[in-house]
Parts: sequence; C-alpha cells; structure tokens
Amino acid sequence: MVAEPRTPPATRLRVCVVLPSGTRGGAEIWQERVADAMTRVDLEVVALADGPAADAWRRRGVPVTVVDTGRRAKGATCTILRLAALLRRARVDLVLAHGVKAGLLAAAAGAVSGTRTAWVRHDDSFEGRLVRMLDAVVDGRVSTAPRLAERRLAGAVIAAPLPTSIHDRERAREMLGLPQDDRLRLVMLTRLAPYKGVDDAVRSLPAAPCWELHVHGIPDTAHPLERDRLVRLADEHGVLDRVHLHAPRDDAPRLLAAYDALAVLTRAEPGSYVTSESYSLSAHEALTSCVPVVATGPLPALLGDGCLPVQAGDPAAVAAALGALADVTVRERVGSAGRARVADRASQVPALESHLATVAARPGLGRVDGPPISVVTTVLGEAQGLDALITSLRPQLDHHDELVIVDGGSRDATVDVARRHADQDPRVTVVVSPGAGISAGRNVGIARARNDLVACTDVGCEPADGWLDSLRRAAADHPGALLTGVYDVTATTPLQRALAVTGYPVVEETTRPTPLTRLHGRLFGRTFDPTMPTGRSVAFERSAWREVGGFPEHLATGEDVTFGRAIAARHPAVLVTDALVTWEQRPTLRSTLRMYYRYGQGSGHSRDPLLLARDTVRALAYPVGGALVLRGGAPRVLAVAAGMLYLSVPVLRAAGGSHPLRTALLVAPASALRDGAKVLGAAEGLLRQPGGRT
Repeated sequence: MVAEPRTPPATRLRVCVVLPSGTRGGAEIWQERVADAMTRVDLEVVALADGPAADAWRRRGVPVTVVDTGRRAKGATCTILRLAALLRRARVDLVLAHGVKAGLLAAAAGAVSGTRTAWVRHDDSFEGRLVRMLDAVVDGRVSTAPRLAERRLAGAVIAAPLPTSIHDRERAREMLGLPQDDRLRLVMLTRLAPYKGVDDAVRSLPAAPCWELHVHGIPDTAHPLERDRLVRLADEHGVLDRVHLHAPRDDAPRLLAAYDALAVLTRAEPGSYVTSESYSLSAHEALTSCVPVVATGPLPALLGDGCLPVQAGDPAAVAAALGALADVTVRERVGSAGRARVADRASQVPALESHLATVAARPGLGRVDGPPISVVTTVLGEAQGLDALITSLRPQLDHHDELVIVDGGSRDATVDVARRHADQDPRVTVVVSPGAGISAGRNVGIARARNDLVACTDVGCEPADGWLDSLRRAAADHPGALLTGVYDVTATTPLQRALAVTGYPVVEETTRPTPLTRLHGRLFGRTFDPTMPTGRSVAFERSAWREVGGFPEHLATGEDVTFGRAIAARHPAVLVTDALVTWEQRPTLRSTLRMYYRYGQGSGHSRDPLLLARDTVRALAYPVGGALVLRGGAPRVLAVAAGMLYLSVPVLRAAGGSHPLRTALLVAPASALRDGAKVLGAAEGLLRQPGGRT
C-alpha cells in the first residue's frame, strides 16, 4: 500500500520590521503595500518613534513595540540593547530594517542577540561609505529601484505593488470634491519637507498660468513649519488661489486620474543627507492612471517616456514642462507611454519573500508547493540501518516522489529489507549493482531516477520530519540551485561530545549567529557552507549532475564535497537549515580518526585548492604555533591568542551540553588528533593517487 501523502502545516517566516521614525511617507507606504501582499510571512514591528507610521501597522493588526531612540549616542546604545533583548525573547527568523538609521541599529542589535539581519534602501540618503559598511555587516540587502542596487553586494530589487482598483477621471474628481471643468491640475503626494521641492512647484505657477497645484502633504515632524512656509511663498508669488494644500489620503493613489500631471521634484539641500529620488511610489501610481509625471534626478530614466525630466531646484524648467503638458495631445502621449511602462508588471512581492527566507537560511519557508523528488541512497551490508532510514522516509514521500536504493553487493539481509519495502510501496525502487562504491552507486541511482530533482542521504542518518518538504520548497524558490542541507551529530560520552563540538558545525550558530561564531566560522571553516554539501543532506537537478559528469567515482571519500563544489561553480548554492538529518557518529576514537584520515585522503585525491589550503594551514599551525610559544614575548602572546580563538567556540559549545567540564578538557586533544588525522590523510592522498598510483 502507498502511504497517503503528508501535507505538513504551512510554516511561515517570522520577521521583525524596524521603522526609523514616526513619520509615514512614501517609504513607509511601500512597506505597508508589500506587507499587505505577503502570504508567507508573519510580521511584528519595532518603531524607533511613535506616530502615524506605527499607527498604520496597528490598524493592520500587527504587533507594534515603540523603542524611542532619541537624538544622542546614549539613546542609540540603549535602543540597541532594548532591541536586542526584544529579539532574544521573540526569536524571530530575521530583522528587516528600513533605511540607514534603522539598518545600523538593527544590525548591531542582531549581532548582540544572534539574529540574522537585512535592510531596505529606499533612497540615495547617506550615499557612500556608510551604505557600503552597512551592506557589509548585514546578511541581506533589498533595494526599491535598480539604481539603488548598483555597486551593492548581492540582494533583491523590489518595487511595491501598484493599485489594481483605480477610479476614472469623473469619479475621482467627484470623490475629491473637484469641479468637472477644464482647469489643469498638478498634484504632488509627498512629505512636507523643503527638499521635496514643493516650493519649486509653487514658484513655477506664475509662468504656467493655466495650472493649479494640489499637494496631499504628509506632515514631517522634522519640518513642522513647512506648510506655513509654503502658504507664505504662494502669497508672495501671487498664486495663493492656485495652491491647495490638502490632508493626506490613503486612497489618493486610486484617485490620481482626477489630475493632469504629477510632480516629483526632490532636490539636494545644503547639509541634507538626501541627494535625489531614485524611486517614487506616487510616480508609478500616476503611470497606472495614465497621468504624466514631471520629475528630477534619476527618476525619469526609470519611468521612461511616461516622464518629462526637469533640473532639480529649477522652477523655470518645471514651468516649461507644464507648458508642454498643457497640450492635451502631449499629455495623452506621455500618459499612454507611462501606462504601457507599468501595464504588465508582475508582483515582485513573491521574490522578496523568497529573498528574505533565503537570508534567514530557511529558503522556501511558507510555501506549500514544490516539484517531485527522487531520493537516492547507497548501501552495502546495512540491513538494520536501511530499515530505519526507509521507515522514516516513506511517510515523507508524496505521490510522485520516489526512493531509489542502490545496493553495492551486500551479503547480508540488506537487499531483502529493501525489497520488502518495495513490495509494500511502489514508490521504493531497488537497484543491485555489485561492486559499486558510494559515488558509482549514487550515479547509478540518479540515472534510474524518474524525477528531475534528486536528493541524497545516507544510512546512519535520521531525516527530521519535513526534511524532504524543506528541500522541495527550497527548490520551488530556487529552481536549478544546489540545495545544501544540514546535519546534527549524536554524542553520548564526553569524548564523543568533544569530537562533535570540535569537528562539526552547529545549526543554531547558522540561524542565530553571534559575532564570535561568525568570525570563527570564517577563519576556521567550521560552519555550514552551501557550496560544500555532504551526501547526508543535499539536493540538485539531474541536468546539473550530468553537467559536471556525476559524482567523481575515483574518490572513495570527499566525493560529495567535490561534486557539490563543481555544481556551485556553475549554479547558485543555497543553504537549507530546515533540511536537517541527525547523523550517528563513529562509536570509538579510533574509528573517528580513521574517518578523518579518509576525509583527508579525499581532499588530497581531489586536488581541490581550497580543501588542500585548509589542510596545509592545519599542518603548519601546530609547529609554527609551538615555535612562537618557545620564542616568548609578543610572538608567544600572538600564538596563545590564536589558539584560544581556535578553541573558543568548541569550548563554549561544550559548556552548553552534558558533561561540560570533562568535555571542555577534551576539546584541545580532540582538536589536535582530528587535525593530525586529516593532515596525514591529505598528505597520503596528495602523494598517492587512488588505486595505489603515485
């Protein structure tokens, strides 16, 4: 009988959004629009000041915590500590900060609390070194426009969803209380701040007598007198009767057809951190309603023929553009071009959800779909272990999945166990290939697989519930990518724990990294690397397998890492921390050291520069460190500090488990023995080819 396919509950990504201020402007509306369109993410909000922005989230039913930063460095320090405490309690998957200020505070709090962090760049503010520094310290980067993504590290470019329900001109004017006449109306949806250029629009009106200006202005707490200044300016230029300052409206984007043009006139101000407008939500909303745009800076290049470009801070240029748009033919031509620009734009929110899940090292989280998978495993004389593996995997198989078992010529009951399961479940296939090693067996199984997506695991591993679905969902988010799962190791005795904490990465340190574990992983490689998978938990497409020539059959060990690195050189590699298996450690010290010796042989046989470089560093570290200690003085201090850093994370791991003292005392000798076995194996593998050839 085939087991009923298991439909796991849809697990969603938990994200903490950090807002930089209480003001609700275009960037804040972008955030709200994106959040409204998300289907895979649960949000909570931390606002660095209370106000309309926080209120908008409260109206959506999103939990909001206000952590007031203040304006002094002391306030920033307190904010970081309070935010870190909140993150530690909430244990969210990711912090998403909006803007440079929020990004810097969130990155620091994320480091303190061990929470992965991403930030969104909405504009050109703080261009230069500060942005590059922030990009370097966070885990993920999002931009709202392509120009903002230039020269950044890898990230996502996401535009906000545009309104799909818009009113025609007559209905929009009726809702706004505007007369149905032939007067031309220029609109601005903006914050009331000097650098937004509303004053340039006011100054343009004397030279554009057939136009009037309507501003739906969002009050800015940093510029509380801006509205009064604009009223005085309009009075000074004799256009007060043609300048209308309205309260902001949430439905304004659906009413833009009431107007004849929209202006975005941001300019650089002396002493201001803002230089230009790289993305404007209101401009794109205007294009949706066939309303032409007048804009400064790099925005016209983004909007194409739907926009008339003008020089920033030049009211005469604005007046000239309005003069051109006074011609109904020009307005219709520019408006139609703008509408065509955005007509077929698909929602980019799914791409953002995919990016955030990947930054959290949980790709595919929240999805309930994905391609069918063929699971391939190889065995030789492992009847009991195979029975346990199949028993745990069968409930995870969907209708179109399969489990392909390749036996290399077992003489015990291994094949009988496999065939018994195959008789019970047609999704289980047994292939007997006498003499096939691990690589050859995997290649045989993959060649027989009927699905394009293939996953591998080994006997001796216990896949966690949802292991296969995690790989499936990740493949849906990242088609064609190498999907690298993770593993945990069993340990019961202090010696086994010492070998575990010194020899293997820890999943928690990947999903919740601290500055120390990040540094330790980068320096010593004791971390999960998506480009270096193991055969315990990995998935890939058969086309990639064919492209690299399959698993290297000349390698007895290390074949999985070599194979994975070959695919990662050609395709994206993604870490999937939800694809967890528990791996049974070798029972004795001798068998463990033998395993590391064989790993070293595999590195030598592979001739992989990275693997050999790591083994070379291991080989040199002990004699060089010993020599520096004997030399005394500063060299001794340096050598001791390096040794303490090398052992620091393993000792901290030991302290957090059973038998902490005895395990910690065994960390140093276990590290030395493990490194020595690996180095000796690498040297032997480098000098002697497989099959005994030198």
